[in-house]
Amino acid sequence: MKHYFLFFLLCTCLCIFIPTASTIKEAKSESDDSSFINSYEEDLTGDGLREYVTLNGVLLTDKSDYYRDVWLDITSPFSHQWKISFEGGYDPHLQLIDFNHDHTFDMFYEVAKDEDKRHNFYQLYTLKNGEVEQIPLPKNNHIRGEFVKNFQVELNMHPNKKPMQINIKDKKDDYVQEEIYDENGKLLKKQQINISPITFMEPILISETKGYGLKSYQSVKGTNQNDLFGEIVTLWYYKNDKWVALKSDWRENSS
Repeated sequence: MKHYFLFFLLCTCLCIFIPTASTIKEAKSESDDSSFINSYEEDLTGDGLREYVTLNGVLLTDKSDYYRDVWLDITSPFSHQWKISFEGGYDPHLQLIDFNHDHTFDMFYEVAKDEDKRHNFYQLYTLKNGEVEQIPLPKNNHIRGEFVKNFQVELNMHPNKKPMQINIKDKKDDYVQEEIYDENGKLLKKQQINISPITFMEPILISETKGYGLKSYQSVKGTNQNDLFGEIVTLWYYKNDKWVALKSDWRENSS
């Protein structure tokens, strides 16, 4: 009777503590959802010690290159941990660059929003002194443009400077058909041109003493998405907690 009781007790314990096959399979599938993208080791907090950083993501499906979730896990030598959630997309990657010039690396995240990688999304964070803080990125809100007489476009890239003129006579037939101009170049209706938001940015070294800034690209279009005039390239520098446009250049569409 005593042996039977011990056998019954042993079986009961095994049933309680040994996971079933379905439980093991479920736990395994959950861990397999997450995929490692890249890792880094740099001082992000400014304490002189390197943090260990891993960029991770979850793909939309096994056959997809689109990451529906992307995040950053950060661990300090003192076991402090941080997690930063990023925008999903294609080909996510991270660069560690000191943009705010406090002698500590910042986290510059980039991800493509389409498979052709023509439209990108960016996020910038700092972890100085152990606090996660997002740094707003540049926006070119002041740029304006409109059609003017004699098949010209007037583009104002600087609020305090004279607008530049873009000749669009090579497309006059299209604009006459759209009733923006008559055959002689008289403007029949006022119409703004399309200034796209910043869709591409890249870090750029301004100088050895000034450090890094950003170069942004904005396309300028006429009446539709295929009516490309050119692009505005702006050089930005972070100073006094804001982005300052050092210069903007016009690049005409060569096609």
